[in-house]
Amino acid sequence: MDLKSGDEGGGVKTPKKSDDQGGSRNPKLKGTGSFSSKDMIFRADKIDLKSLDIQLEKHLSRVWSRNVDNQRPAEEWEIDLAKLDLRHVVAHGTYGTVYRATYDNQDVA
Repeated sequence: MDLKSGDEGGGVKTPKKSDDQGGSRNPKLKGTGSFSSKDMIFRADKIDLKSLDIQLEKHLSRVWSRNVDNQRPAEEWEIDLAKLDLRHVVAHGTYGTVYRATYDNQDVA
């Protein structure tokens, strides 16, 4: 609903939108937005997944470290995972996997 230029109704004058494509719209793009089709298409072989994974890991570690201060006190049976060093898998079972590891310089499984 564009208002015509003139002072007939005393309304606000809005410029008429012009498409760069000569009035034809791309039927694959739905909705109205400020991005074009070139912003939506990228080659999968150009994505550096390793870099994205590292960035995600850094972000999550920052977020999780903020929540450490808000944690409840540790229970008697809980351990400090920073002291745990997993070595290799001993066995797989129905309820989980058993690893050979060291915790606080002690051999554990």
